[in-house]
Amino acid sequence: MKLQLTPEQQALWQQLTKFSQEKLAPFDAQLAQGQQASTEIYQLLVNEDLPELGLAKPFGLGASLTEQVIAITAIAQGSVSAALTLAGTWVAATALTLYSQPAQFAETLQAAKAQPLALAVTEPDGGGHDAIQCSASKQADDRWSLVGDKTFVLNGGQAAAYIVLAKTLRENSLQFVIPADQTGLRLLAPVSLAGLPAVPMATLRLNGVQAEKNQLLGYQGQGLTIARHINALARIFIGAISVGIGQRTMAIVKRYTRERTLGKGLLNADTSIQQQAGILATKLRVNELLTWDAARQVDQKQDFEVAATMAAVTGSEHSGAIVQQASQLLGGIAATTALPLTQLAGEAQALSLVTGTLTQLQRQIGQQALGLTHTEPLTADQPVAVAKRIQVSSLHRVVKDLRLTEEVPVNVGSIKNAKRIIALGQGALEPATLLQAQQLAKWIGAAIAVTQPLTKLEQFSLEQLIGIDGATVTPEVIINIGISGAEQYVLGMAGAQHILSVNPDEKAPIFKVSQQAFVGTATDFLTGMIAALN
Repeated sequence: MKLQLTPEQQALWQQLTKFSQEKLAPFDAQLAQGQQASTEIYQLLVNEDLPELGLAKPFGLGASLTEQVIAITAIAQGSVSAALTLAGTWVAATALTLYSQPAQFAETLQAAKAQPLALAVTEPDGGGHDAIQCSASKQADDRWSLVGDKTFVLNGGQAAAYIVLAKTLRENSLQFVIPADQTGLRLLAPVSLAGLPAVPMATLRLNGVQAEKNQLLGYQGQGLTIARHINALARIFIGAISVGIGQRTMAIVKRYTRERTLGKGLLNADTSIQQQAGILATKLRVNELLTWDAARQVDQKQDFEVAATMAAVTGSEHSGAIVQQASQLLGGIAATTALPLTQLAGEAQALSLVTGTLTQLQRQIGQQALGLTHTEPLTADQPVAVAKRIQVSSLHRVVKDLRLTEEVPVNVGSIKNAKRIIALGQGALEPATLLQAQQLAKWIGAAIAVTQPLTKLEQFSLEQLIGIDGATVTPEVIINIGISGAEQYVLGMAGAQHILSVNPDEKAPIFKVSQQAFVGTATDFLTGMIAALN
C-alpha cells in the first residue's frame, strides 16, 4: 500500500496481508467451490483476534478508522466474504459505542469477539425512511413491541445481536439492539447474493419482540441519524474492500505478464500491455486515495459523509472496471479457474449494491455539490442533539419533571446509596461554583460526588470518588457539572436512572450518556437551578 503509513500501521499491513494470502485466500477458494462452510469465516478471524481490532476499549483495541481500513483492505485481498463480515460487525459495534452508555451493551460488545453483529435496516419494500414498515409500539410497562420484516441482513443467521431500525406511529425513528435468541425474532430464510454466495445474509421477522427500555440505542427520534452514521461508515469499508479487490487483481496481472511470453519477449514488455496496466494502476490509486481520505476525515472528526460516499461510488465503479479490463488484458485464461478473476468480477458487481445503487449515491454527492442538502454535519463525535438540550428558561420544568422538591433520605457525603447526586469535575473548581453546588445539593437532598482531580481538595475525600478507582453509584438522578466524561468515570455512574450533564463544550463525551444536556457554564446552570427552586 503506497500510502503514508506509520511504522505501526506498516507492520499491521504486512501482518494482515501475509495472513490474508496464506490463510484466507486458500479458504476462500474452497468456499467458492462449496468445500467450506461460510460459518467458518468469522472463526478464522477470531483465531487471529481480528474482531478486537475494531472494538472500542475495554472490549477491544480501539483502533482508529484508518487502521480498520488497512485491516479490511488486506483481508479483502484474500476473502471479500471475510472482509464484509468483519466490516459489518465493526460498523454495528461503532454504533453501539457512539450512541449508548458504556455499560448498556457491554454483553453485546463482548460477544462480538466470537460472533459477528448485524444491522437490520432494509425491508422488503426498500431501505429508505418511507419504506420502513417495522413498527415500534410503546407498551404500558415501558417496553416496546416490534413487528416487521427485515431483509438483506448482512451476518443474518450468525449474528449475536441485531441493530433494528423501526418507527413509531408518530413517525419517530428508533434503533433497538435485539439479541439473536430473543423471543419473537425469527430467521425467515437465508439470502444468497449473486457474486457473494458465501456471505452470510438473511431475512428476519420480528413478531411482537418485546424490547426493554435499555435496549433502545440512542434516544427516541434519533434512529435516522444513527442510520446515516452507519451507512457512511459502511461506505468507507466498501471503498476499502474495493481497493482490496483492485490490489489482488493488479497482483495477478503483474505476476501473469512477467511469466508469459508474447512473441520473443515477455508479455509485460509489450507497450500496449503497459498502457493498459497504467490505466488499471491509476484507477486503483484513485480508489486508495479516496478511501484513505474518508477514513482520515473520520479520525480527524471532520464531516465525512460525502467523502465516504465518494469512496464507495468510485470503489464500486473502478473495482469492477479493473477486473473486467484485466480479464481482457490476460485473455482466455481469465475465464478459467486457474485465475480467480471470474469470482472477483462477481464480487465487485455485488459489492456495488450493498450500500445502495450507484445512481442513488451519485445523486447524494451531486446534491451536496450543488448546495441542495440541509442535513447536519456528520462527524465521529456528534454534538449533543438539540432534542436533549435544556436552557436556563426550562430549568423550572427540569425541577418539576425530576421531582427535585420532594424530600428524599440522604446521608451527605455518602454516595453509594444516595437517591440524588451532584457530581463535580474540573469545570467546577471555582470557589463560588463549589459554594453554589453545595447549596443546590442541600436544597434537593443530594450527595456530592467528585472526579479524581477534586479528591485533592480539603473538602472532598476518596469516599466521594466515582469511577473505576472509586464507587459505582445507582441514583435516581445524577447531575454532572464540569465533567468531560472520561471512560473511567462514566463506568461508575452508568447505573443512574437519569443523567443531566453541564458542560460548555457541545461535543463533550459526557453528553453521549446523558438524557439531558445543558451546554453552558456551571455558574449559569447553578444560578438558574437555584432560581427555579426558589
